[in-house]
Amino acid sequence: MAAANSYFVPGYGISRAVIQNEIHYYCGPDSIVRPYVHQGRDGFLVTTSGPPLTKAQIEDLKISSQEYEEKQSRIANESNVFVNQPVAVHQRMRRV
Repeated sequence: MAAANSYFVPGYGISRAVIQNEIHYYCGPDSIVRPYVHQGRDGFLVTTSGPPLTKAQIEDLKISSQEYEEKQSRIANESNVFVNQPVAVHQRMRRV
């Protein structure tokens, strides 16, 4: 088994749900992706023993992410979900 390599993928235009679902298709079944910040930029840390993502694959992830976000938006609009709706949170009182 080859050694695992880790590398940073900038997250601009890439949905977390999409990259986590599709990383196995592009880089192999042992691939792992997690949110990561590199030099102040948000993105993803990909760890895999398979081939790294190519520029074309990253562009495919961006296209899939846009389609995913549009679909999620349509679902929210159809079900009349207000995204910024306040949510009640019960807080415990501190003991002094």
